[in-house]
Amino acid sequence: MTKDDIPAIGQGHPGRGEVRPRLATREDADALWANLDIIDCFATDHAPHTLAEKDGDSPPPGFPGLETNLPLLLTAVSEGRLTINDQQSRMGNNPRKIFNLPEQPETWVEVDERATYEMRASDLQSRCGWTPFEGWKVKGRVRKVVLRGKTAFGDGEVLVEPGYGRNVRV
Repeated sequence: MTKDDIPAIGQGHPGRGEVRPRLATREDADALWANLDIIDCFATDHAPHTLAEKDGDSPPPGFPGLETNLPLLLTAVSEGRLTINDQQSRMGNNPRKIFNLPEQPETWVEVDERATYEMRASDLQSRCGWTPFEGWKVKGRVRKVVLRGKTAFGDGEVLVEPGYGRNVRV
């Protein structure tokens, strides 16, 4: 996304485009893609602010991004912008090394790399009820998430109780 996408994101509500760092120009985004070799990791926050919050007088910065990050990057893989190894290194292996995180052999994500669909807020699990990527066509759907040997997500549903996550550094 770039700052040129803010009108479509906001639909008349500019606060919906508030993020930090702020959305940059197309030239800035192109420079990032052209220089992937010096980028160590891909990350996103998850700022599940509701539309009421984003449309208020002092909109909090951030997008809901937890559920959309992987499909967006898998779409970039399908478009040839990066390889699946680039994606895996920058979302898994490199962050684990950088932050000295332990291996988690009983934790993984199962993805259908060939699945194509349109992102819809109504299909997401986030409490915020919206996505800046509404209607975007993506390739790559998360089918299953296993945490510590237990299926935490499958068939489009969260299958573990709130609080099931844990600090892996402990």
